[in-house]
Amino acid sequence: MSNTLKLSGEKFDCFPLDWDTDYFKVKSARVILKGIVSKEEQDNILEYSKQFQFVTISNIGNLKENNHWIGSKSNAFLTDMNIQFTRKITKESDFTDELTQIYNLYPRNESVVDIAKAAFQYSRFFNDPALPKDKAENIYLHWTECAFGQANKYFVVTKRNDEVVGYILFSINTEESYVTIELIAVDDKYQGQKVGKSLISELESFIYKQGIKRLKVGTQIDNGIAIRFYSTCGFQYDSCSSVYHLWINKA
Repeated sequence: MSNTLKLSGEKFDCFPLDWDTDYFKVKSARVILKGIVSKEEQDNILEYSKQFQFVTISNIGNLKENNHWIGSKSNAFLTDMNIQFTRKITKESDFTDELTQIYNLYPRNESVVDIAKAAFQYSRFFNDPALPKDKAENIYLHWTECAFGQANKYFVVTKRNDEVVGYILFSINTEESYVTIELIAVDDKYQGQKVGKSLISELESFIYKQGIKRLKVGTQIDNGIAIRFYSTCGFQYDSCSSVYHLWINKA
């Protein structure tokens, strides 16, 4: 774990990213802007960032004031517009599929790994030429592999003809009563066959039984397929955030 301290204020949080540091082999951190920060806070954030090589800045709500100072005071560049969706869970899903199950401490499954290798086409990491191409292309595969066997990670897995054809990776925030879909992927051969609907429906029923009230998911603004899918599944638009990458002392 990193020994670097966090930096926080009423409208921002800065903290090291150990997972990213380990994966990309560059010292990484994240800055989350939750509101308009003062000029003094801007300088403090940028000074804090100098301890790292690679910093991700998330401007929640895409606030123009934050976009302005990020562009004028740093060499950070826009890599993503992230859209967040939310769905309120008020009942079990009406759609049932006996071939879809939820697992905790899910052991490594090679069929899931194969789906992860081929499924993901949109990412802010793909938009950053400073990141190694192989690392960017395999980040969601690595994300999936790291989740196997973990107590704080859950998988929804669905099968067709005894073969895994899709999965959701999700986590639970019990304090604030919501579930976050981290990843969702379907085998290309089974696109358009309600595999995604089966996964979401099983997750909704699980959430309801757990007494959880909300389901959250995010995606890139250019991922039109995902946006249409979530809208069809009853998700509502919640927010849009601009995401920047800041490289320190990199030409």
